[in-house]
Amino acid sequence: MTLTIALAPPLIHADDLEVPLEYNSEVACKEIKSALHALASAEHSEAFALDLASDGGSTAIVAARLSDLLDRSQDLREVLKRARHSKFAREPMLDQCTRMGFRALVISEKLSSDVEVVLFGDDDDTSSLAAVPPVNSNGHAPEPSPVQPR
Repeated sequence: MTLTIALAPPLIHADDLEVPLEYNSEVACKEIKSALHALASAEHSEAFALDLASDGGSTAIVAARLSDLLDRSQDLREVLKRARHSKFAREPMLDQCTRMGFRALVISEKLSSDVEVVLFGDDDDTSSLAAVPPVNSNGHAPEPSPVQPR
């Protein structure tokens, strides 16, 4: 009997990455990119946990990864708020960075919402983890098998 242990990638937090003390548009973009990197890492970990749970594993790890994903979303939200309220907000480079950050935030919030529905259900739906199509650790659904002619 072989026991395989799958390891999730290390979690990265936005505050783990150093940012220079002087705040300007370049620093703001670096903060946004750091927060985006941390969010992407949390999304990857969530996809990995969903993949494990879809094969009959515990949903506790999914809930734990969801909590981290929500924390990283909040980190990005705070970084974006700081950037949008700075005197550099209208600079083209920072404007492009914040747009990228807001797009990622919307996608992440949709993912979080979908995972919450799977974990906890909602009033209109009696979804369970078994009813959700499998998700690979890369965040994509597996390719459907070709249809055999009858």
